[in-house]
Amino acid sequence: MRAVPLLMALFFMVPHFAAAPDINQQRAKELFLRLARIDSGKENEALICSLVERLLRDLGAEWVLNDEVSKKIGGTGGNIFAFFKGTAPAPPLLLSAHLDTVLSTENIQIVERDEIIATDGTTILGADDKAGVALILEVLQTIKEKSLPCPPLEVLFTIREEKGLLGAKVFDLSQIKARYGLVVDGGGTPGELIIASPTHRGFEVTFYGKSAHAGAEPERGINAIAMAAFAIAQVPWGRLDEETTANVGIISGGAAMNIVPDRCTVIGEVRSHQEEKVQQVLNRLRDACTASVAQFGGKMDWKEQVLFHGYRLTEEEPIVATAVAAVQELGLKPRLTKMGGGTDANVFAKGGIRCLVLPTGGRDHHSTKEHLILPEFYLNGRILLTIVMHWARGEKS
Repeated sequence: MRAVPLLMALFFMVPHFAAAPDINQQRAKELFLRLARIDSGKENEALICSLVERLLRDLGAEWVLNDEVSKKIGGTGGNIFAFFKGTAPAPPLLLSAHLDTVLSTENIQIVERDEIIATDGTTILGADDKAGVALILEVLQTIKEKSLPCPPLEVLFTIREEKGLLGAKVFDLSQIKARYGLVVDGGGTPGELIIASPTHRGFEVTFYGKSAHAGAEPERGINAIAMAAFAIAQVPWGRLDEETTANVGIISGGAAMNIVPDRCTVIGEVRSHQEEKVQQVLNRLRDACTASVAQFGGKMDWKEQVLFHGYRLTEEEPIVATAVAAVQELGLKPRLTKMGGGTDANVFAKGGIRCLVLPTGGRDHHSTKEHLILPEFYLNGRILLTIVMHWARGEKS
């Protein structure tokens, strides 16, 4: 019977904080639209880099750096890295999103209807990931104007993410002091917390046969396309199991319909949340290619490339526990999920920085049907703000 008064006493000994306020929705929307109208899909991120660099300085960053990595990887612009010293004695936290888009948005025509932002269908929208950039900047603005508790924040906006996480890969990760972070670049609905991403490996195999006249003397030729087709047919494709996929994306070869093709190149990928499964699938494919070459009497070149390594966060890790508590505070049910694609979080994980990926409110990314659902966009912003405030208080961190 003494347990209840004791629990009440302990409850009142714990400091309490008001729930996180909402972001300024209209300001967040206007910022997204401003970013969306800047084309950054042709390795031309210099203009958007300049804008976010200026905005970060206006928000009171202690310093803002542009590493100008385009000098290494081509194009224009650089990763933008900023530091806010914060107001709470908490561990530093990384916030990140990317500035480029998968395709050009030149001459974009934006259409707003029923709390959805889209385009007229001639270009992508670029919500991937300008929605993430806008949300991070709006959260920083809300923290500043409302004097909210804030941990030391490291903010990194990368370039060339859509070309293979290139900006993050060449960024000097030793500059980042945070061991945990939030990458605002995910799909899904508010409350989803993306804790895992697969390992992604690409392959390229070139088959070499022998050319000949297809009508006069086909028996003197070795058909490289047929060799490739035979190999491909021996291996399953698509979703192999709940955590593994494989795809043939490009087949090229041949010179004319009346020539037995002497060359054919096949390019594809394998992804899995179990890294050993990726290699098992690739080994099976390579064995099938080798067998095909032997049967047809041809030759082949085989290449593999690691595009990014997978990672998985546990429920006990501070960034996950903090995000779960923040989502619950807002009356939502947290849902820990995994994604089939990759983000800069894959690169950060390889460097020892464990990042949770948050949704932005975007849908149909990488297509001209891409759109942003504004109520979800706003709610994801409030979730981001609440997580930052929880981290500042040391709750679950």
